[in-house]
Amino acid sequence: MTRLRTLTGMALHEMWISFQLIAVVGLPLLGGLLAIAVPPDIAGVTAVGGAGFWYAVGAGVAIVAAAGLAAGAMAHERRRGTVAWMAVRAVPRPAILLSWFIAFATLLAAGIALGSIGAWLAALARAEAAPDVVPFAWAVAATLAEGLVCVAAGLLIGILLPIRPAIGVAVALAAALVAVSIAMAPGGFPSPTGGIGLLAHLDGASHPVGDALRSAGAALAATAILLALAIFGLERSDL
Repeated sequence: MTRLRTLTGMALHEMWISFQLIAVVGLPLLGGLLAIAVPPDIAGVTAVGGAGFWYAVGAGVAIVAAAGLAAGAMAHERRRGTVAWMAVRAVPRPAILLSWFIAFATLLAAGIALGSIGAWLAALARAEAAPDVVPFAWAVAATLAEGLVCVAAGLLIGILLPIRPAIGVAVALAAALVAVSIAMAPGGFPSPTGGIGLLAHLDGASHPVGDALRSAGAALAATAILLALAIFGLERSDL
């Protein structure tokens, strides 16, 4: 555990000096400002539904960026020999991968949580009566779970491909998943990428809390599978 904490600190420091930290935290904050700047009634029947839609758009951009940065970071660590250097010194490869995942997950969670406060304040300012925060909060949590799926997928892609192709593939994949999720109303079988769709369509959700819980559960299961595949790939890769 101490080793993992140290590696995570090193990953966060690397993200700080390369300005990735600012992007991962800052983009969700801009999403919250977007929800404040754009009148929510343009996209929703209620103030909460409209703010949720615009924040889903902003958070989606942040998730796509995080996926691309995660892929680029892992591919870069492999190319410059950092992973090989650590492996020679008896640092477990899974610990290296998990440290990067924890770093991205922590920053993305902080950014999405802070940005959601701005979106909620926008909804409060425009609502005629005080709305219920619980459905909105659970939709934001499910959106974060979708972000974790995209980050894990980005790390897996970064293990398999060189830097630029890895970034391109991760961004394209995450952008497609986010766009489809926002465009389609949630419903039916719980999807790992359904959280952001729920946030974008809160007005039309009949059971938002239940849908959020099912989507978040599916997302966490998908994240675990992708991380297991990434660990397997890193263990078998030629460094």
